[in-house]
Formats: sequence, structure tokens, C-alpha cells
Amino acid sequence: MSEIAILAPMPTISRALGAALDPERQSVRFGPTETPEERSARIRRNDPAPGMVIRLQPEPPSAEVVAEAKRVLPQLERAMMPPVAGSQSGAALRMLEKLNASVASPVGPDTLRMRACFLAEAGADLPAAAWDQSVDRKLLRAFRFMPSVAEVVEVLEAEVQPLRDKVARVRLVAQFERKPSEPERLTPKEIERRRKILADHKAELEAQTREEDRIRRHGNHTPAGAEGLTGLDLANALKLALPAMSGDLREVTEQRIAMLEQNAALIAQLSVEKPAENSEKQHDFSGTETAVLA
Repeated sequence: MSEIAILAPMPTISRALGAALDPERQSVRFGPTETPEERSARIRRNDPAPGMVIRLQPEPPSAEVVAEAKRVLPQLERAMMPPVAGSQSGAALRMLEKLNASVASPVGPDTLRMRACFLAEAGADLPAAAWDQSVDRKLLRAFRFMPSVAEVVEVLEAEVQPLRDKVARVRLVAQFERKPSEPERLTPKEIERRRKILADHKAELEAQTREEDRIRRHGNHTPAGAEGLTGLDLANALKLALPAMSGDLREVTEQRIAMLEQNAALIAQLSVEKPAENSEKQHDFSGTETAVLA
């Protein structure tokens, strides 16, 4: 008869990590409390709860607690692994033999061995803690008549569920990453570099603003008698009035004259190239084509 004699060792958890794993540690209750019997009776009557429970946002675990969680997590995960295949059969037969001797409706030896095989198969994925002899006492207290395999597996599942919850909470704590609480500390060299960049941007913006203001104030200045002129005519009129100008008005007018002359030269160049590059084709009724210059 194979027997599960050695369970996977369970790591020792500090009080700080235990507090971080407690889901109720941040609960605050307002109003009167009630016993489990009173709560069951209230639920049957469909009455409202006498108090109110508020669950606050849990405090982030410390670096020491996170380090401990990372250290004990592999041991807890090993404890949750099923034992070697086939080793559950002896533990299942031991449990059912005790039950068969204590219930009011025992079964025969052959049926008992068959149920033990089925129980080992149904609980093959359960960890070794589910097959410990301490679970036998819970089975003896839970059943007055011989249970089915499903009923026994239900008790075994309930036995290991707290361990599964603990492993899940330890895994969450181990995955926690604390964000840096201190702001970035800049070196004097980096501070000076950033100040220079800000000063350059500010100077560039101020220069652009001044230029736009000059163009807005002097960009449409027209000398007396030059109203309605455009192109080179306007440029020549501005040249004649230029000696009487000074300061921003003279600089903006010079830029304006240069732009008018540049635009006039570009228009003249396009008007010369257009007849040579673009020709219209005249079609007669016989289908022959004659090129006619524009």
C-alpha cells in the first residue's frame, strides 16, 4: 500500500507578510455587529444589514514584504503541486477505511477498494495537503453515512482552498512594483542645459512676435499717390518714397519692394515660357491636326 508520508514543506510567513495577505485588514465597520446565527436569521427574513462595512484602499506593501513574498512564493507553489502519480491510492483507501468503520451504512471490501481507486483518480490534481491524515478527522465529523466520491472530493477541495487563496495573494504581493516616490534629481549641468533651452525658445518666440508686429503695422503702407498700384508700379512708387522713411517702416518697405520685384520677375518668366511650351491644336473636319501657337 503506497502512502503519502512526507508533505511539501510549508514556509514560515512573517507577521508583516501575513498582515499584507489579510483581505480584511483595511475594513472599517459602522453600526452594530451580529453573530453568525443572527446573520443567518436576518438573511432568512430578508432584512437589511444592521451595520455597514467600508473597505478602504489597502496600503502598498513595503519593500521587505515584497522581497519575502518573492522568496516564499516558489515554496508555496511547490506545496500546491500534486504528489507523485499513484501515491494518492493509499491515502484514499486509508480515508475510506476509517469512514467505512464509522458510518451507519458501511460497504463491502470490494466496493470500498473500487471507491478508493475512483477517489484517487478524482483527486489526482489535488496537492499533498489534501491527503494528510489531519483531513481524516474532518471526514469522520462530516459524514454519518457512507459518502459518495464527489462528496469526499468536495471536503478535500475545501481543505486546500485556503492554501490556494494564500498562494494567490502572495503572488499578487510578489508582483507589486513600488513607484518611485522621490522626484527626479537633476544635476547642476542638466539644470543649466534646460535653462538655456528655455531661454533660447523664449528669445525665438519674442523675435517672431516682434517681426509679426512690424509687418502688421508697416506691411500695408502706401505712399501718397500710389493708391491702387500693384506689382512693379507699386514697387517703383515705394522706392521713390523710401528716402523719407526710417526705422522699422524702412526695413519692412525694403522687404516688400524685394518681394514685389521677385514676384514680377517670376510672372514675366512664366509669360515668356508659356507660348513655347503650351500649344493649342486645331482640328479640321478631315481629321488632320494643325498646331497653332497661342
